[in-house]
Amino acid sequence: MTFRKAAEVDVEKIATLHSVSWQQNYRESFSDHFLDNLAFENRLIEWKKRFEHPSDNQFVFIAEEDGEFLGFMCAYFNHDIQYGTLLDNLHVSLNTQGKGIGTKLIAALAEEIVQRNGENGFYLWVLNTNIAAIKYYQKIGGVAIETVESNDIGDKTFLKIRYYWQNASEFLENVRVKRS
Repeated sequence: MTFRKAAEVDVEKIATLHSVSWQQNYRESFSDHFLDNLAFENRLIEWKKRFEHPSDNQFVFIAEEDGEFLGFMCAYFNHDIQYGTLLDNLHVSLNTQGKGIGTKLIAALAEEIVQRNGENGFYLWVLNTNIAAIKYYQKIGGVAIETVESNDIGDKTFLKIRYYWQNASEFLENVRVKRS
C-alpha cells in the first residue's frame, strides 16, 4: 500500500469515491435524486476547482495499492483559530474499510500538522446520520464538540457534528499505541 500527495490526474478517482461514499452513507441526509443523479457531477466540479485553484493551506493525500484507489483525505491547515486544521474529507472505499487506511490517512495529516505547526489540533464535520463514521471517530479519540444545522452540501438541511482532536502529536501517539 502506498500513500502520496494527490495530483490533478487523480481528480476523477477522488470525485468518484467521494460521490459513491455519499451514496452509501448519506441516504438519510440527501435526496435519492441528488445522490443518484447529481452527486458525481457535483463532486467532479468541486474537485476540479480544488486542483485548478488550490488554496495555500490545502493538503490532499491518497492511498492506493496495485493501481487500485483505496481512499483519500483533504485538509486545510490553520483553518480555524480555535480548532486548527479542518479535515474536510476522509473517504475510504467500502471494500477496504476496517483495514486501517482511514487511520493512516489521518496520521499522515497529523504528521504534517506537527511538522508545520508543532502542537496543533484538527477537526472535522460528520453528518449525524453517518453512524459508522461517528463510532470510528470516537474510537480514534475524536471528541464531539457541537452539533449544528447546515445546508452547505446536498439538497436538504441536515445536522452535522464537529469532532475535535486537540493535539496532533497525542493523536499520533494514541494510534501508534493501539496498533502495537
